[in-house]
Amino acid sequence: MRRLPITVFLTLFLAACSSTHTLETRVTKENYRTVTLAAETQHQADEPYRVWGDDASDFLFNAQDGSTPLKVQGDRLNILALSGGGANGAFGAGIINGLYDSQQLQDYTVITGISAGSLIAPFVFVGGDEIPRLKEVMLGINDKMILGKRNLLNTLIKDAFTNGEQMFEFIEQVYTPEMIEQIALQHQAGRRLFIGTTHFDSEELVVWNLGRIAESDLPNKVTLIHQILAASSSIPGVFPPQFIEVNQGDKTLEELHVDGGLTVQMFFEVVNVDYGKINEALGLTTTPQVHIIRNGMLKVPYQATEDKGVELLSRSLGSMTIQQAKGDLYRMLYFSKNSGLELSFTYMDDEFNAPKATKDMFDLQYMKALYQHGYSKAKSTELWSTEVP
Repeated sequence: MRRLPITVFLTLFLAACSSTHTLETRVTKENYRTVTLAAETQHQADEPYRVWGDDASDFLFNAQDGSTPLKVQGDRLNILALSGGGANGAFGAGIINGLYDSQQLQDYTVITGISAGSLIAPFVFVGGDEIPRLKEVMLGINDKMILGKRNLLNTLIKDAFTNGEQMFEFIEQVYTPEMIEQIALQHQAGRRLFIGTTHFDSEELVVWNLGRIAESDLPNKVTLIHQILAASSSIPGVFPPQFIEVNQGDKTLEELHVDGGLTVQMFFEVVNVDYGKINEALGLTTTPQVHIIRNGMLKVPYQATEDKGVELLSRSLGSMTIQQAKGDLYRMLYFSKNSGLELSFTYMDDEFNAPKATKDMFDLQYMKALYQHGYSKAKSTELWSTEVP
């Protein structure tokens, strides 16, 4: 009898910690590529809402009639890829605003984003008055706003360090239905916005056609877009994953999506795309141009690290991310060379070492300095590079 209160407590504790997202409702190895989005009524000929990173289709070019849904303002096809980077997204925001203020921001027909880049990409896609708002949004991010209540025990018994509610509320407030309607209009004008997430169970990249979703008649399209943006920027263990509902016949299942940076730090090769053929279909003779904004460094700086678990782990993960970004960059350089594209990129200078005022992930003093670093670099003549350091 003396053990009964402990038993009752443990039962209630475990019940409170259990997730409603069970494996019984999860997609399986056999069906995860054949499911459709909930409420999806898409026909086979329609442009897809999403594709897998290794999909063989090319919906941006019709080989039968040599046409493309893309349109270009001017005489060049411009493509922009925005990488992940967490708080380093302030650098990308500075680049974009610096280019905008100096009237150098290109009219990008295709824009892609991963993680922090996924939060910047919609602003560049919509353009206009949204560009100055990007600075306010990115520099307005702080730990309390994004992380909310933190509990280290949750990483052991639940799905993340935080409950993720603050992160999702932030995304709902920033990417309003009105902004999503503007994304739809840009899509209809012949531009494309692609956001990458990681399908966690398969560890594969999923590329979401955000403009197609925005212009669709999906009843949950606003929430779905919020889920995609939250998933793309949700570091597993820190933020909870996003469970996206899908259909297998008449059965409703769930997919688990997390940070796109687990698979790639940046990308612009959307499925089996041939930008050369697209260029011809548009009647252009100028070589397509690709710009990559790497929200981070491309070289691991020397740093004496204390022999402590957290410090060693943090340093190791940072190093792995930088090496992954370099690998992605080499892949894109190889692809562009074979496809006849002109690719250049920009990144945080290796010597950038602004101090932090706090130990927060999103330290305002550091982010302001990083924003200014990007802003100044955008106005200089040494913004774009072609040689990997």
